[in-house]
Formats: sequence, C-alpha cells, structure tokens
Amino acid sequence: MLRFFFTGIPFFLGTALWLADGARFSFWATSVEIREEVPIIEGMPELGTQTKVSWREELICGLETPILGFLLSGLFFLFTILKKRSLKNPPT
Repeated sequence: MLRFFFTGIPFFLGTALWLADGARFSFWATSVEIREEVPIIEGMPELGTQTKVSWREELICGLETPILGFLLSGLFFLFTILKKRSLKNPPT
C-alpha cells in the first residue's frame, strides 16, 4: 500500500509548486513584467504620466508542472502494477 502512496508524490509536488507560484493557467514564464507609472516631465506629474515596463528574471511555473507530475505519477503507478502482476504470474 505504501508503494501506491509513493507513486503520487510527483503529482503532489508538482501541484504544490504550481500553487505556490500562483496557479497560472498558462505556460512556464522566465521573466516577470513590472509596470510603473512615471511622469513625462520629471517633478510635474500633472502634465501626464507614461508607463515604464521593466522585466525581472524569474521562473514561474505554468500548467505544465502539475501535468508533468501527473504523467510521471501515472508512469510510476503503471510500473508498480506491472511489477506486481509479473511477480504473481512467474513465466513457466
């Protein structure tokens, strides 16, 4: 029974990592956009502002993380079942 618990570990780790990064329904991202309003003329924001976009390097997990964890857990589970089945029916 403990073997079946261990087969689910990749799925739970992938899902936990995905949830910790914000559960984005998109692909992995390697940079984060930071938007900041700055005045067009320094010290005179009443004349208008513009948006300054800067990028910060950071890996954010996407939807692939729990999917890959699920597939890996499925492969481990299938391997465990096949191994258990082959032990029950030894080749004659």
